[in-house]
Amino acid sequence: MHLSRVVRRVGVAAGLGVGTAGAMAGVLLLGPLAASILLVVVFVLVWPLAAVVRHVTEEAPYGSAALVAATAAGAVLCLPGLVRLLAWGALGVTAGLILAVVFVLIDLVVPDREVHWQSPRKARRRRNLERLTDAQLAEDEELIASLQCPLSIAELCGVWSETATQLSHGAGPRDRQAVAEVRRICLDEFERRNPTGFHRWLDAGAPANPSRYLLPIPGE
Repeated sequence: MHLSRVVRRVGVAAGLGVGTAGAMAGVLLLGPLAASILLVVVFVLVWPLAAVVRHVTEEAPYGSAALVAATAAGAVLCLPGLVRLLAWGALGVTAGLILAVVFVLIDLVVPDREVHWQSPRKARRRRNLERLTDAQLAEDEELIASLQCPLSIAELCGVWSETATQLSHGAGPRDRQAVAEVRRICLDEFERRNPTGFHRWLDAGAPANPSRYLLPIPGE
């Protein structure tokens, strides 16, 4: 596992070195003004798209739309630069290898900190959970405690339906945690107060409105 991390770091550093060589060759090929215009144009085109994708996707695979746009702009500039390096033959390949070695050496000088590699989805979920401060958790606990009062089963059914609506319209990590605890309390009360209706409701697939299974039918 340690060897895999070292190889990954060396590969990333070497790739950055080659990319830097390509970017420099791209600037020489296009000229500073044209290269700057290309970078700005690509950044302006990609950044809004990346921002929209990050906004509409619940689990975006990246954290910064600006970083995605900057990476895309650099990649577009590197492409003609790398072609130019290959056109230079041995001189261009040597220049790319020199920069790759320099970046690898710089990376090796930087202290190797333990990095827990996670998928972007897990990393983002972890960041969202860390945003739940102690004060917010205390507020949620007060809300949950207030729901433990002796509500009627009709009121509990109403709470369950409201949480279903809230989840269907989207909820943040804090709201989802509170809703999960509220629903746990409702389930415990449903089973304790009307076990027969509770099991009939579960057998029906636990629809959003449990009142027809848990409340007495008029006339019975």
